[in-house]
Amino acid sequence: MARNPDGSYSTEHCAPILSVERLRKRFGILEALAGVDLTILQGEVVVVIGPSGSGKSTLLRCMNLLEVPDEGSLAIGGEVIWQRDAGAAAVRLKDVDRAALRARRRTAMVFQRFNLFPHLTALRNVMIGPIKVKGEKPAEAERKARALLEQVGLADKAAAYPIELSGGQQQRVAIARALALKPEIMLFDEPTSALDPELVGEVLRVMKQLARDGMTKVVVTHEMGFAREVGDRIIMMDEGRIIEMGTPEQIFTNPRQDRTKAFLRRLLEGNAPPPVPVTSPTNTSILNGVA
Repeated sequence: MARNPDGSYSTEHCAPILSVERLRKRFGILEALAGVDLTILQGEVVVVIGPSGSGKSTLLRCMNLLEVPDEGSLAIGGEVIWQRDAGAAAVRLKDVDRAALRARRRTAMVFQRFNLFPHLTALRNVMIGPIKVKGEKPAEAERKARALLEQVGLADKAAAYPIELSGGQQQRVAIARALALKPEIMLFDEPTSALDPELVGEVLRVMKQLARDGMTKVVVTHEMGFAREVGDRIIMMDEGRIIEMGTPEQIFTNPRQDRTKAFLRRLLEGNAPPPVPVTSPTNTSILNGVA
């Protein structure tokens, strides 16, 4: 998707690939998502920003049904994956499992915490999804995994276990693992938030290359430099709602909402509160989650 000189981006040849409508999600009395509508275009890089607790990660997890929305619909490539109207009967587990499988075959997610299988080497961590989920033969999965490790700059770490890798290296393995499933959409949930500052750059470099390669991505991040450089569209969330969206130029130069202005000002002053830790899914759910 090409940027125009004025900072806007062209959508002339881009079709919608992911749509959510009226998405609601509650955790007890907390309404994490309060009726979100969003359409993402093929090849678009959408960056989601906002304060901790605004619903950013919940929105991302609902996009591949790691969290099941209470209401609303999810469509990928025009196929309705999930739909539930207000007041509908309780959802049957088998229906959830079936819908989640369909969603996760078309998306892949990179988590805050790297969630690599500690007993597997970097190579095996990248191979396991295609073998278990797509039924690839081990030799073919290994060939592709080695190529992906080279793509993220870790060809020499194929035999290393996660404990032997730095945080930035582990996250790059996690990105390669997600790419191994050839998803249509990549979802990144604050992929640098668990890293020491000096390791953030190596992960962002890989993500920037993916953006240049034209893969559709939705990225939740507090890295505003990355958002401004790579994002085609910036979405600002607060209290479970999208309160503003626009090009990086619009959002960072002339935001309309006072809440957006205050949030960005706090970040620039270095006083933004740290992100709230999110409980990591189990390794079993990770494997399901990238299916």
